[in-house]
Amino acid sequence: MPYRMTYCLLLFAIFSTALTSSFTTTLAQDDDLTVENIELITRVDAFGTESAVLTGMLHNESDDAYENIVIYADVLDDEAVIGEAFGYLTNQCGAAYTDLALQPGAARYFEVTIDLFEDGDPTDYEFFIEGDASEPETSGDDLALTGITQVTDQEVVLVEWEDETSLRYGVGCDEQVFTTYDWYRYDINADEIAPLEESPNEQYITEAMLRQTGINQVTQSREEDPQLFFRSHLTFPTQSQRIIYQTDLHNIITSERDGSFKRVVNSNLYQYSLQGFVWSPLGNFAAYYFGAYGDPVHYFTASIEGGAISGPLQNQDPSITVPGLTDDGQRVIITGTYPNAQGEDVTGYYFRSTINGSLEFMFEAEEDEIPGNNYPAPTYYRQDADTRFIYIVRPLDGQTVLQCFYREEDDLSTLTELPLQLAIDERAWSILSPEATTLALAANGRHAGLWLIDLTAFEQCQ
Repeated sequence: MPYRMTYCLLLFAIFSTALTSSFTTTLAQDDDLTVENIELITRVDAFGTESAVLTGMLHNESDDAYENIVIYADVLDDEAVIGEAFGYLTNQCGAAYTDLALQPGAARYFEVTIDLFEDGDPTDYEFFIEGDASEPETSGDDLALTGITQVTDQEVVLVEWEDETSLRYGVGCDEQVFTTYDWYRYDINADEIAPLEESPNEQYITEAMLRQTGINQVTQSREEDPQLFFRSHLTFPTQSQRIIYQTDLHNIITSERDGSFKRVVNSNLYQYSLQGFVWSPLGNFAAYYFGAYGDPVHYFTASIEGGAISGPLQNQDPSITVPGLTDDGQRVIITGTYPNAQGEDVTGYYFRSTINGSLEFMFEAEEDEIPGNNYPAPTYYRQDADTRFIYIVRPLDGQTVLQCFYREEDDLSTLTELPLQLAIDERAWSILSPEATTLALAANGRHAGLWLIDLTAFEQCQ
């Protein structure tokens, strides 16, 4: 049956001058669908046109799912309607979900664009939320899950382990820098989530730091463009006190946190689209590049403390999937098709030297068993000098699973099925805890969430 909800929202912000404003709301909580965390922002498009947008989280507090959700709002000056707003549930990057069914207990981000047709000072918004009630999804209820705890169903795009029992995670758009995320801390032992005002690393971003790094500087004109910061992929890795970022020409630079002692790690990358970094415990990393889903993944490896480890990106064999990384950064774990000793082409997983290009076969995989470039990179763990495990998330017989490859025995084990479903416009990441007892699995999009996998729950790979 159709569902329609109405309520008023009091603004504590000056609409005409706000760039990004937060405000408190008092809402009736007796409706099936409720909103919170409302924020008024000004968005600038590629042509420089500004538009006012209300963002927030829509919660489903009923026992039904709701689909075909459309969000309307009247803009009020006292009791007079001076404008209207219209929008949908979206992902954190603002792409509309017109086909998403909001499940019981779930919450999703939304955006509505404001259009004023009368002069006035907006003081209230009256929301009208429409949707069709439907049966809740049951998919996933019959999965054979072992050692898995779900932390949240929000769009988690960055996880930072603080220690073996505590982590921080950022909810936001993976195309943006970490300062735009909503941050939370999760205590594993207490099973408690605490919101953070900001990432602890935001304290280091000062005017002096921005000047020293040159992160906002247009190379050709030397003019400042603040938008470059949001495209910089600025990262504060937990493995080092140094930082890494991308310039307007896509040069990769590392520096101290204050922007001093800069090192250019790699250049001539202007035609490649940086998607992220894969880190080893020693502070080595693989920077990986692709344009869209299905494109080959290009990469190079380097040290956050030193410089390049691999040869140029252009000399590295591309991978179907995001590459995993060995601790020393001298080898990556890639997927592709290569000839074996008999000259027969074999598709599967391989170790590849980033120094001389030599290959070491791991195991064969059918094409439909190799995930896309939106899946997590294989996670490498060297337990000791003679024991190496590689944790791999991939589809197997239509179901996403976690596998462990024991290199010394050439043994591939399936550990557990995973509650991970990825459409081609969604991404996932996996991050190993400092002592390698827990694997964090994060995803964005419709099937968003953060899950923790207890690796000690399995007999294999111990």
